[in-house]
Amino acid sequence: MITVVDYGYGNIFSIVSAFNEIGFKCKVSDKENDILNATIIVLPGVGAFKQAMRSLEIKKLDKIIIKAVANKKNIIGICLGYQMLFDKSNEFGVYNGLGLVEGEVRSLKTFDGRYSKIPNVGWRPLILNKENKIMSDKNDNQMFYFVHSFVPFAKYEKKISSFIKFNDNKIHASIHYNNIVGFQFHPEKSGKAGLKLLKESTEYLLNRD
Repeated sequence: MITVVDYGYGNIFSIVSAFNEIGFKCKVSDKENDILNATIIVLPGVGAFKQAMRSLEIKKLDKIIIKAVANKKNIIGICLGYQMLFDKSNEFGVYNGLGLVEGEVRSLKTFDGRYSKIPNVGWRPLILNKENKIMSDKNDNQMFYFVHSFVPFAKYEKKISSFIKFNDNKIHASIHYNNIVGFQFHPEKSGKAGLKLLKESTEYLLNRD
């Protein structure tokens, strides 16, 4: 069972439609049992980090998600949902995330922004992390849709599955590690390549040891 967490922030319809397209049924829920019993938890997100985390906390979904992942349940974070998997964010202050991935969310203004506009909006080619080896090589240089002003940086780069170039910097674009998958981009809005990667990632989680 795939449960998409309903906490008020995220393109839930697009995500459910994408999973349906690749042959997986989803339940949209904010109920504890649906999350704890899910095979895969999907955490979407669009908007501001502080408000999104606050929405999770009000419903006590933060503690439920942390408990589920500690019990080896799988999770996929998308866009802001991906950022919330990390220890903290520096978006308009410093705010704690779920702490499922060691690292922090930084502004793209941290990097040299003289050449690229912020927010980073549009289609960008992925650069695979050859040390990670979970994402298929077929995803290398494929175009995916991004819209963001902040980006997470993992403490341990071996967890990162892909990068994109932002000026002269390689920034972290996705993570595949044990029972955690995350995308800074929107696979559900990235056409056939996005659907293929979403299916590949879902199957990776379902089939991992």
